[in-house]
Amino acid sequence: MTDKIKVAVIGAGMMGKNHLKTYKSLPGVELVGVYDIFEDAAKAAAEMFGIKAFSSLEEVAQNVNAVSVVTTSVTHADVGEFFLKRGIHCLIEKPLATTPEECERLIKAAKENNVTLLVGHIERFNPAVEQMAKILNDTSKIRSLTAQRMSAASGRITDVDVAMDLMIHDVEVVQSLVKSKVVHVEAANVKTKEKPEGKDYISALLTFENGVTANLTASRITEARVRTLAVTTDENYIDMDFIAQSIKVCTQSRSRYIDKDLLPDWMNYGLKGCQEDLFIPSAQPLAAEQSHFIDCILGKATPRITGENALEALKVIWAIQRKLGFIK
Repeated sequence: MTDKIKVAVIGAGMMGKNHLKTYKSLPGVELVGVYDIFEDAAKAAAEMFGIKAFSSLEEVAQNVNAVSVVTTSVTHADVGEFFLKRGIHCLIEKPLATTPEECERLIKAAKENNVTLLVGHIERFNPAVEQMAKILNDTSKIRSLTAQRMSAASGRITDVDVAMDLMIHDVEVVQSLVKSKVVHVEAANVKTKEKPEGKDYISALLTFENGVTANLTASRITEARVRTLAVTTDENYIDMDFIAQSIKVCTQSRSRYIDKDLLPDWMNYGLKGCQEDLFIPSAQPLAAEQSHFIDCILGKATPRITGENALEALKVIWAIQRKLGFIK
């Protein structure tokens, strides 16, 4: 392997361009090129970033060590498996694939070819989520969680419902925090005259094996952009904003407050009654995710979101979809 990891991006849409832009400035990476089934899109992206527009997946595989797969969800399995079987490390955007069988194919291909498979659940690299995990892991027993992920209508993703598009982020984050298996799922949706299928506003109640419950809401018909997670524990109430990358903690007793020695020195403490605003330096989650991907390739880290992790999140989404009659 060369000093720099040679990387290409598969898919030249909006998210593909984000991957290209971030790789371009990432240390230890040589951004080689881009491929898209739409030749004009690949050429435009290649010109924008001063890289090569590949003409085929075969040509990509001959010139890189790793790829980001940023194509439509239904193509993830075939594209990812193509590269994994050729010894190419893959960062595959969420969802990992669209069926359990496809997910298992990707997991198997990564293991058999001894290559990295990292799934792009980007919120796990949000610094607020990282600090939430530290707080919960060290000090508190979770009782319940409430997540809201709401946006106005967008034409960016139209091939999947809002559970697969947006709610899956919160499902995966919640699973990583609770560390228990989901044993029961309830779901409801909102149908409107404009959206009679009810696939753009979904609420779900998850019950975990350890007794924790999570109430999740995702919307693509709400005229506000909301990304929040609230956690009730045996000691405190923690309110997190994904967008602001902020955390507020409220506790009933100062004597039972979070042990500050368990948190980084740079956190800024300032009690205001029962509420504490934790200072969290802002960061770009995609850059953190890609850096983690490179560290995994170099053997410096193990994937934070494995194929198995991604499959467990998808199992919950499929259970929600079955409850609503979207799938059998």
